[in-house]
Amino acid sequence: MNTGSIKKQFLNIYDSESDAVFRYCLIRTSSRELSIDMSQESFMRLWNAMYQNKKILNHRAFLFTIARNIIIDWYRKKKSVSIESLDVKFGEDSDSSVTDKLVLYDNSQEILEYNADGRYLLEKIKELDEPYSQVVYMRIVMDLKPNEISKILDESVNVVSVRISRGLEKMKKIYGVENLKKYE
Repeated sequence: MNTGSIKKQFLNIYDSESDAVFRYCLIRTSSRELSIDMSQESFMRLWNAMYQNKKILNHRAFLFTIARNIIIDWYRKKKSVSIESLDVKFGEDSDSSVTDKLVLYDNSQEILEYNADGRYLLEKIKELDEPYSQVVYMRIVMDLKPNEISKILDESVNVVSVRISRGLEKMKKIYGVENLKKYE
């Protein structure tokens, strides 16, 4: 592949995935500046892999795996908390909800995050115990497929699917959240 076609493909991927990668980093770190840096680093690694003609089967899963690894490395360097013991932070920053500041990249997320039902659903996802909250968030809000989530989390598709199913079932029973069948 020549440099021009790599550049065009990279720009298409960047246009479609940059907001999602940024949001993923923001949710995990609660720092806008750090999330920008991590997103840029993720795309730099994607560019390098593409430029070296490495075979990438799923660019989205590849990007999220890179972002996840960057976040894990950051937490390891920080040493005050481990990524496994973190509660999933969808929460509040100093002035207002993080979700108010996010750049949206498709209508389903806009609808989910900017109406009252969406805010309620996000809060209920946040209250789920791990290992359910992360996979349910990735499935519902980020609209990732179980096979993409499994690659990002380095878990089997079966494990991810079971966690999604059980997490959604818990939400239905505990919180009375309905209309989640399309995510199962």
